[in-house]
Amino acid sequence: MQAGEITKILGQKGSIDKKDLDYIYSLLYGEIKVAAHQQLAHFHNNNTISATVLAHECYLKLSQVKNLNNQDRRHLLNYLARAMRRYLIDQVRSKQRLKRKALVIEQSYSQILGSSDVSLDLFEVDRLIDLLYEIDAHLAELVQQKIIFNFTFKELSEIFGLSERQLIRQWNQAKSLLLTMIENDIEH
Repeated sequence: MQAGEITKILGQKGSIDKKDLDYIYSLLYGEIKVAAHQQLAHFHNNNTISATVLAHECYLKLSQVKNLNNQDRRHLLNYLARAMRRYLIDQVRSKQRLKRKALVIEQSYSQILGSSDVSLDLFEVDRLIDLLYEIDAHLAELVQQKIIFNFTFKELSEIFGLSERQLIRQWNQAKSLLLTMIENDIEH
């Protein structure tokens, strides 16, 4: 499958050239575009950003990375998810500066966390993922890929090389940490 092919290319000695990067991106393009479409569905953006634009922005970010060697598909998807999240945040900040108002999230992240009394905007989600990286980078990667790419636990088990059962436990742990961080912010 393509996952092994991507890991093989990324694991080669020497630097990855533009041809290899283009090939890797073409293998992942469908997944990236679906993830971009899902992320854009959360926002009222007046159609100023399309899934294609977001996918291409991720490619531009990826092309600027100096050292893609010794990585695998999981690390690459994590980098792309982070690039997508950062690009959307940059767009929101830009619009806030220009129009003095944020994009509105249509669908609450409360569905993802499984708590109906939690409502988060893009900035809060970004901040929480960054905080989670400080506590446990693996859980942060899991949350980021689950939220951005909307992977199933079966897909995540292939990416992380763990059983679905292990990932579900880790997912529950990550959700608990996130909810605890949210509660602590509210109390203080």
